[in-house]
Amino acid sequence: MTEFNDFRIGASLLRRIFAAAMFGLLAYVLMKMGFSDDGELWIRAVLVVFAGAVIAMGVWLWQATEGELVLKDGALVVEGGRVLARLDEIDRVERGAFALKPAGGFVLKMKQKQKFGWGPGLWWVRGKTVAIGGVVHPAAGKAMGQIIEAEMAEMALQNSPDEGTPDGR
Repeated sequence: MTEFNDFRIGASLLRRIFAAAMFGLLAYVLMKMGFSDDGELWIRAVLVVFAGAVIAMGVWLWQATEGELVLKDGALVVEGGRVLARLDEIDRVERGAFALKPAGGFVLKMKQKQKFGWGPGLWWVRGKTVAIGGVVHPAAGKAMGQIIEAEMAEMALQNSPDEGTPDGR
């Protein structure tokens, strides 16, 4: 199998700042509405609670996008060590224009269910679906999807018997 030396994708600083700023802007709008004098008190309290949740999500996104996803040793791994997908467990890669996938990324359909997980802005896992993308650069997401497809095709060729003619052609 062709070996790639730790192919990595992650979010650039500018993309991380922009994504976190969007959460900050939403939290600001919710706080402003929550602390206004319009509306009932319970509705304003709910808006303030939602603003706090949005701030927490922005912090979580910032922390999750600090790391990178690494394709090495036949597995897609989060830089912290969690294995998202092993290449031999992937059924197919979906990265077309009409695929339900994160922005600039791709989806891996696995043969078996995976443990739920989520790194906001970078990856999520639910059932047999592993989705990669969000704040990653689209070219990097496309390249990683193509490399995974190529490695899967190479593994399939190695595992299937030669179906040539009896005389070896």
